[in-house]
Amino acid sequence: MKKYLTFWTLLISGMLFFVSCSDDDDVSDGGNGMVPQAVLDAFQSQYGQTRAEWSVKDGYAIAEFMGENGETIAWYALDDARWGMTETEIPYSALPQAIQEAIAQSAYASWTPDREVDVLDRFGAEKLYVIEMKNGGTEVDLYYTESGILVNEYVDNDGKDNDYTGYLPQTPVAGVNDWIDQHFPGARIVDIDVERNGTEVEIIQDGMKHEIWFDASSAWVSTKTEYGWRNVPDVVQAFVQANYPDYRIDDVDRYETAANRYYCVEIEHGDREKKIYLNEQGEEIGRPDAGTDLPSDGDTQVTTGIEAFIQANYPGAVIRERDYDDGRIEVDIIHDRREKEVLFNFREEWMRTTYDVYPDELPDAVKAALKAEFGEHAYWGNDDCECVETPEGTFYEVEVWDEWDVYLSAGGDIQWKER
Repeated sequence: MKKYLTFWTLLISGMLFFVSCSDDDDVSDGGNGMVPQAVLDAFQSQYGQTRAEWSVKDGYAIAEFMGENGETIAWYALDDARWGMTETEIPYSALPQAIQEAIAQSAYASWTPDREVDVLDRFGAEKLYVIEMKNGGTEVDLYYTESGILVNEYVDNDGKDNDYTGYLPQTPVAGVNDWIDQHFPGARIVDIDVERNGTEVEIIQDGMKHEIWFDASSAWVSTKTEYGWRNVPDVVQAFVQANYPDYRIDDVDRYETAANRYYCVEIEHGDREKKIYLNEQGEEIGRPDAGTDLPSDGDTQVTTGIEAFIQANYPGAVIRERDYDDGRIEVDIIHDRREKEVLFNFREEWMRTTYDVYPDELPDAVKAALKAEFGEHAYWGNDDCECVETPEGTFYEVEVWDEWDVYLSAGGDIQWKER
């Protein structure tokens, strides 16, 4: 999983200090394309008289060399020579036990791991382990902390290696650090993403990952907490067992804003998936207002192909969030003041779009079929209807009497039903 030049160059390089600079990256004070002496001193202080091949990118001098654990890459800031990150490799068998247990309990348990794992040691930030998993033609990079917390997963759909530049430590803007210290004392930073309309900080505390969003003035906006398989809240567990005994809990997130606190729970039964929302007492609620409840991140990055599909099929949509789940790409958008979940496979081919609809928005053929099947007075409430758009056509999933789950085509043909 190495990300830079091959190391045979070290065998023919008799010079320690030359640097190859791209057209866009100039060494500000090194002179004549040389790495600044302060960076070389910092490297020597850390690694001794080690030969290295140097390059420059995004304000960092990057050293590639053979360290104690084999091929190693280290980043140093050009402006102050501060060490930022070191990448090394370890065998998959040498992963911390907590990570191995987490993978064994995850949806990737049956996937095949790469024999080598990349380890990212970072200044002032959580150490990360990057595991490449394969399943047929699908490849996914999983980012775990040492304690076995999955903090990111990325579908590798282009076969290109990641140089990890995006995981170099950043410094939060003024005010953000103070808020985190006050509300999450002792938390460890995973990632900081400073954008034009705010700052997103990912932290680890009490064995869980928290994503905290601040606006451009550094004021807190929202917190998303991700629950792993070992710490699903009791109220969530109890609700699913009582109401969906045949379903498995796939994902639990807790959202907190100034106006609301709730759980978003994704459950699965075979190929069927369902998303439910619960308040903190474990009672089911309707989907929170998509237009006002959570901040929309206009800078959320998706590939050009996915963005083109969304804009062509959902003109004017705002991309709120992008996630990876079991090798698939899930993009949450706001379109026509509705929150919609658009799902793509690893080849970026559209699989389906799901969103809530009101009962009176169901096609007449669907309502007629439900009444014919369950009686003239069959009931389905405001939170019990979902539209599912697929390449094969549009379908509707309706919960009748809080008892039957029915899946119908837009023409009223019942595809399946279950209690």
